[in-house]
Amino acid sequence: MDLSALLRSPLAGLFLRPAYDRLAVKAIAGLYFPLSRAWAAGLAADGDAERLMAALPTFAGRRAAAGRALDRLAPRARAYAAALAAWEDALFAAGGGDGVLADLEHRRAAAAQSLMAGRLCFLGAHLRRRFPPIAWSVPGRDAVARRHGPRLASAAEAFAPGAVPQMETSRAIAEEGFETYWLRAPARVGGEADTLWARVEAPSAPGPHPVLVFTHGICMESEFIYTIGSPSGELAASGLAVIRPEGPYHGRRRMRGFFGGEPVIALGPMGMLDYFEAHVRELAWLTAWARTTFGGPVAVGGVSLGALAAQLAAAAAADWPAAMRPDAVFLVTGSQSVMAVVTEGALPRALGAMPVLEANGWPREAVEEWMPLLEPRGKPALDGDRIVALLGAHDEITPYGEGQHLMDSWSVPPANVFLRNSGHFTAALSLYRDPAPFERLRAVLQAG
Repeated sequence: MDLSALLRSPLAGLFLRPAYDRLAVKAIAGLYFPLSRAWAAGLAADGDAERLMAALPTFAGRRAAAGRALDRLAPRARAYAAALAAWEDALFAAGGGDGVLADLEHRRAAAAQSLMAGRLCFLGAHLRRRFPPIAWSVPGRDAVARRHGPRLASAAEAFAPGAVPQMETSRAIAEEGFETYWLRAPARVGGEADTLWARVEAPSAPGPHPVLVFTHGICMESEFIYTIGSPSGELAASGLAVIRPEGPYHGRRRMRGFFGGEPVIALGPMGMLDYFEAHVRELAWLTAWARTTFGGPVAVGGVSLGALAAQLAAAAAADWPAAMRPDAVFLVTGSQSVMAVVTEGALPRALGAMPVLEANGWPREAVEEWMPLLEPRGKPALDGDRIVALLGAHDEITPYGEGQHLMDSWSVPPANVFLRNSGHFTAALSLYRDPAPFERLRAVLQAG
């Protein structure tokens, strides 16, 4: 899929409009999430129709339909597992020539995309009887207080990164003007052992090079979508190294029984707190690694949920060692108020998030108590002229007004704030057609 060419073509103008965002929210809540819910339950069932029926009551009394869906999904899961094992063995262990590595990456990406498309195995069943979009499993207030209460009591320790773990680097695949390789390192999410994964796209020319550590939005899993061409590759070819981490609960870090990103929503406040605690810490690690590896200034950034993580890192970095502090920040559809995202955002509304939280003992005032760990408080660890932002004037997911409020409160100059006549998704997609925000970031990094 050549997404870059599509989004730069005249056809892109047909859907890069606010109306697309409203349709996208309906499609996500009414189709993509329910199919993803069935897909995740199907993978966890390991081919057992009875287990799938127990995990997904929508299948009650429909054993034959459950069995058919599992029979179609199973080959995709096996193919992906085999492709990933061969890919890891070659890139991180046994080796092989450039052609072999590139072929294995092609096979891994194609198998990953096929596995993701396995959601369609459940489409017919969903059209007959709707699957739920989210498997809500909201821990109570006492459980959240036990895990995150100490962090709430100490702002300096809330996102303490600790020592940078040993980063294992894969062999590189040569591209046109840049090379691609991967990082992995031990990590923890929600008190459980995990693995940090990140794709690195680095200029072929010798350094030093500026770096952008850029993280994705919720349920976005670029490592599982086979694409040709992307802004990150083009940036790397032009001299700006790009590191794209896989966020906690996403991609290879997906929790068994959940689809990518689902726990951030399904676990209520615990899911968001666990996600941000882990990911903000990892942004500090990746910043330090990038600074040592490439020898240039480092920006951290992200889109949507990733932007919320990056803005937390910008504020928390005041208490971090100098090597971990970003030199610039790049925010795409961020928001001053995560509370506004939860209570007013179009996607949580479509999912009925607040009624579910209230039914599980989380009224609005109880959620608000944890905002110091979810929203940036005070000034960032860098000057406002080191921050670049892209906002959508019609954004109803991370509401535009809150994004602009953050820019004002952080004294970001107007020249660094790019406002598009678009919604949430279309603002981010507009970067393919107009990379001016990236160029402004490059200028900020080159200014030292």
